[in-house]
Amino acid sequence: KMTSKLGESCLNEPKIRRHIILYEFRSGLPIFECYKHFCARMGPDSLDFLEFEFWWMRFSAGNFDLDYDRSQDPKYRTISDMPVHIFEKICEKLGDNYQTKYRFTLRHVCKSFRALADSWIPICKKLSISSPPNGNMSLNFDWESFQYQDEQLALDDLISILKHPKLKLERFHFRDIRRFLGELLLKLESLKIKIHIENAHWSQSNWECQKRFFPFYRAETVQMVYIEGTQEKTMKFINEIGEIEPEERILFSRMEITLRYLYIKDATKIIKNFLKLSNLKYCHLKADLRTTVQLKINIERFGAKNQFDRPDVFHYPIANSNDYFEIEVQRNGIRIERKSVEA
Repeated sequence: KMTSKLGESCLNEPKIRRHIILYEFRSGLPIFECYKHFCARMGPDSLDFLEFEFWWMRFSAGNFDLDYDRSQDPKYRTISDMPVHIFEKICEKLGDNYQTKYRFTLRHVCKSFRALADSWIPICKKLSISSPPNGNMSLNFDWESFQYQDEQLALDDLISILKHPKLKLERFHFRDIRRFLGELLLKLESLKIKIHIENAHWSQSNWECQKRFFPFYRAETVQMVYIEGTQEKTMKFINEIGEIEPEERILFSRMEITLRYLYIKDATKIIKNFLKLSNLKYCHLKADLRTTVQLKINIERFGAKNQFDRPDVFHYPIANSNDYFEIEVQRNGIRIERKSVEA
């Protein structure tokens, strides 16, 4: 069996590529299926379809000379030689949303179409990925959904979006992606991709998977992290924030955490842990506290001062700083916000 990834030297050796095309031809599968297998082995940008088709048709006609010199053939112009601005004019006839609707179709036609489609700025604000164990993988961009049976094809299309330098996502969500997570992370790392995301919505049921994405977010673009889960998993999550690398902990400078209820013991521990986060700017913990009397006493024991004109508000001084945390305790939750002492 041929290896799934071949060396860079093979990509630059035309005769080796022709041997592999011949190998695919002899499999007896349809030409486009064989082209997809070829791209899976050699890489999606290794050979455009027109070149693959040329050798396939020669083999179909019984011509197996791998040393044939194409440079002696007459030169013909194809649609891929069309000036970009003319091709864009044609694409506009497909409708206002053609760059989203036909982006992935065009990028798998040939190298020139791929380069053009990949140059289009992704206009989506919401991106979600799902890959259930017994179902097709889906990529959802705002209201457009794309279904894939071939995970390699889906991964290639996904990376083409994530690597665009002008991509700006408001929301990035994924679930059930464990079966291809490792390969996706390797791609992000090898291409040094940093994802612009403004609002991160994370489920604690998928926490271990989500943590592996932290190095690939542009922390300075994250405006708010929204988290929902059970009390037990929330406590585990909060404990682990302090163990995250400092450069990744910046992601959690602004958080909104939603729970059904919260015991005073756990609420006290959460506040104590959050007061240690030097990068914390804002946190709103939404939960039914049942009672707040003992919690307020516990907060004062940390060194926070109750504001007499606002009995539900406390100020906690931040070490080595002129700033302080303002802690507001209500029956329906806790708000912690970093503020500066007025001059």
